[in-house]
Amino acid sequence: MELTIEVSPEEILPFLQKAAVKISTNSKIEGFRPGKAPYEIIKQKFGEMAILEEALDEVVSFTYHQALKENNLITIDRPEINLEKVAPNNPLTYKAKVAILPKVTIGDYSGLHLTRTPIKVSEEQLDKVMEDLRKMRAKEKLVDRPAQTGDFLHIDFQTFLDKVPIENGQHQKYPILIGEDRFIPGFENQLIGLKTGETKEFELRFPENYFEKKMAGKLAEFKVTCLDIYELERPELNDDLAQSITGGKTATMAELKETVKNNLEQEEKNKQEQRLEIEMLDKIMEISQFEELPESIVHHEIHKMLHELEDSIAQQGLQMPDYLTSIKKTTADLEKDFEPQAEKRVKAAILSREIYQQEKMEVRDDEVDKEISEILKAYPDNPEAEKQLKSEMYRDYLKNTLGNRKVVQFLKDKIIKD
Repeated sequence: MELTIEVSPEEILPFLQKAAVKISTNSKIEGFRPGKAPYEIIKQKFGEMAILEEALDEVVSFTYHQALKENNLITIDRPEINLEKVAPNNPLTYKAKVAILPKVTIGDYSGLHLTRTPIKVSEEQLDKVMEDLRKMRAKEKLVDRPAQTGDFLHIDFQTFLDKVPIENGQHQKYPILIGEDRFIPGFENQLIGLKTGETKEFELRFPENYFEKKMAGKLAEFKVTCLDIYELERPELNDDLAQSITGGKTATMAELKETVKNNLEQEEKNKQEQRLEIEMLDKIMEISQFEELPESIVHHEIHKMLHELEDSIAQQGLQMPDYLTSIKKTTADLEKDFEPQAEKRVKAAILSREIYQQEKMEVRDDEVDKEISEILKAYPDNPEAEKQLKSEMYRDYLKNTLGNRKVVQFLKDKIIKD
């Protein structure tokens, strides 16, 4: 939408007076203290156009938002401002080009029904977690014998294609646990029987779906030297281990198993709730009618998704350029891949906002205060964090987040049943 806005000289006057004070504060005017020179003196010294130019940003900002409010317009992103007429003692005229929040006609979701399924943790799931706990507490014992399944090794290895070393195919003191199958199929089996200091050469074919396309399906040669072998001594699943893991909070292994089982059940419930929420919103979006989405809002969501991915990669100790190289894609490729999901996320946000308005929902100040108090518990004695969390910008963000939660819970109460 493009708005043409005209501001009369009378409306501009208060902004001119404020701008004049700012000019006199920042500039030395003979015979007057900073900020105290009369308007006429400032006009004579600097000129009316200089004062108007100083006032322009505030005039445009104020009148633009006033025009949005008067016309009940909900905009997306910042406007593109084009000044058309700027002259002292004349009306100010400008055009504001801006994307408007698309409207949505929400379909009748009263007949939608989704069902939660009972959650049951299998013995296999429980056993796997308990075995992982044993692995975490395992002690390494250097041994002088051939390597076997379950041993932890450090190896040097080289990778060749047609006798030529491949890029990034050489590693020194590489840690590997035989039996975890974290390398290409068959590699760890080749290490069984190796002794410390021994070198072995063998061939293996990379999987057809290997992430590095140039290696996928290729027969490669490997040269491996075993540097050392450690036997992992895993503790027994007894009460001593339970107390060691929980710092004495759990007295018996039976109690620890029950706690782990409860945690697994809660994880599965959380996953089910997330899956049902997504399915619920998808179904409502399918029966709703959306106006065409502005490119700007979709691009904004794509960039948000890219930042989320970059943060996730950084937490794993990786850099975005390295990640892009590994998947053989550019940032432009990712943006194209993300576009359908970005459109979906934008529609979900628009849908949520409309339901919030229709149902006359409200997020009270005390609810925002309570949420901030909970978050602050993670930042004790941190004045800077407290200042940021209590800022108006963050309060607005929290208000939006809590509003979305209320909408989702409102829909779940109507659609998802046990």
